[in-house]
Amino acid sequence: MMFLTRKIIFSAAHVCRNPDWSDDQNRYVYGHCAVGTGHGHDYICEATVKGSINSSTGIVVNLVDVKQLLRTVITPLDMTHLNDNGDLFQGQEPTTERLTRALWHRLVPMLTQCELARLNIYESRTRSIEYIGDDTMIYVTRRVEFNAAHRLHSQVMSDEENARIFGKCNNPNGHGHNYELEVTVCGTLDKRTGMVIDMGLLDDLIQRTVVDRYDHKNLNMDLEEFREVNPTSEEFARVIWNRLSPHFTQPKLYKIRLFETSNNSFEYYGEQE
Repeated sequence: MMFLTRKIIFSAAHVCRNPDWSDDQNRYVYGHCAVGTGHGHDYICEATVKGSINSSTGIVVNLVDVKQLLRTVITPLDMTHLNDNGDLFQGQEPTTERLTRALWHRLVPMLTQCELARLNIYESRTRSIEYIGDDTMIYVTRRVEFNAAHRLHSQVMSDEENARIFGKCNNPNGHGHNYELEVTVCGTLDKRTGMVIDMGLLDDLIQRTVVDRYDHKNLNMDLEEFREVNPTSEEFARVIWNRLSPHFTQPKLYKIRLFETSNNSFEYYGEQE
């Protein structure tokens, strides 16, 4: 099976606010999306299709055709206010979860030469939604940044071995990173809110559990969990997972991705096969 992805960008405004709730409740559920009369996003839509390679053409589907289908569905939303689109949202708050799901169901009947495998909508660099056609498995990803220092040095190896394996990262004085962390949860769409998880809840958990603990810290010297553990990004990702996972049942914690630099990232799904 071959997977192909086509991207399209569109600009639209929206506001998510339940008129029956207080301002505080709306802010907790929808975050800044509940403020004012609307705000805008340069949405990035990535449609991934799958299929078998045609023995004659050597392709699964002509990506020009996929491009045209995406334009047919997306262009009517470009440069619009999503709250005005009653056909797409039927009077409900135009959350990105609902947007992704609605676009999926418009695209699926139009694809005849291949199958839609997943649809990703990035409303910003810090929040995205992935939909695979299953209302019980909608993926929400939130990205945060924090700064920390570490030194890579294993207590079970000699100084020479550490220097050979870790190189500059074994510098006795340590070094620092602008870490970026993506937390992805997976769950069912709440029909009342149009969200998988309240934005305030997810943000608070990440802030209290990860950012407040590790931001502007020296992992080797300031954190008990690294007293005897070499603070590699692999180990750091596992530690973060173990701190976050007890807080999630529904939705469940699906994965974390830790960016050490723009070139190096580490994904962890828990201790599973």
